Amino acid sequence: MFAMGVSIGQTQQTPTTQQSNAQLFAQCMFDIPNQAELDQLTFDIYTNHPDVEMVRLDLNTQRAFVVTTGSLPLSESDFISWFDQYSGTVNCVQVGVYGVDAMNPYPFTNCSQ
Repeated sequence: MFAMGVSIGQTQQTPTTQQSNAQLFAQCMFDIPNQAELDQLTFDIYTNHPDVEMVRLDLNTQRAFVVTTGSLPLSESDFISWFDQYSGTVNCVQVGVYGVDAMNPYPFTNCSQ
């Protein structure tokens, strides 16, 4: 019975821990001309932002999707700055809690930017 009680106690504590470290996502549209630039930008994002778990930059759709650990806050302006020389081309930015907030479906419409 004691072991069962410990197991239940640990299970009940897990959601609180996960909520405080919820993964974040960010997505946007951009204008980057070639795959070599996308590959370099992907490398730079992973290198300069250790909390990033996944980066997907698609040349055909000009869409970015990133997932972070949630250990650091992420604002729209922070995310845009990750695009370095292409930050001026970024639009339709959405940042949210991964698995909680609804992601805008592609193709993005009604962008405010």
